[in-house]
Amino acid sequence: MFNFESKATREDCKFIIDIIKNYSEDQSIKKLISPISDEYYLLDEKNQVSICIADDEIILANHIYLYKKAFNLAFTSDLKKIIKKQMEKEMQDLKKTLFKNEINLLDKILNLSARKKKSLTITPNLKSS
Repeated sequence: MFNFESKATREDCKFIIDIIKNYSEDQSIKKLISPISDEYYLLDEKNQVSICIADDEIILANHIYLYKKAFNLAFTSDLKKIIKKQMEKEMQDLKKTLFKNEINLLDKILNLSARKKKSLTITPNLKSS
């Protein structure tokens, strides 16, 4: 059988850029990277939409439709950068909350240790003679 590659148009590119920006900025969207194949995934579980960005193609799918087109490497690299940038922002935000939690924990432990240091415990010596 023949396999005709579907090439993207400029209009496709505009839609894809907007879709990727919108999905990558949404924190409810799961963002995954496949390190060996260098594929980026955006998964909208609520609406059952999956997006895969590979080096030479983009695949958008839901439970009814499949959109799969070939794009040049420069375009897909730019899309990956959009996702990477947003993932980095989300990770830095997470890091800040984790660091804040660590500081809160240290503060609580310091207060506990200070209270133990200040409290004087008297233990009676009840020896019978």
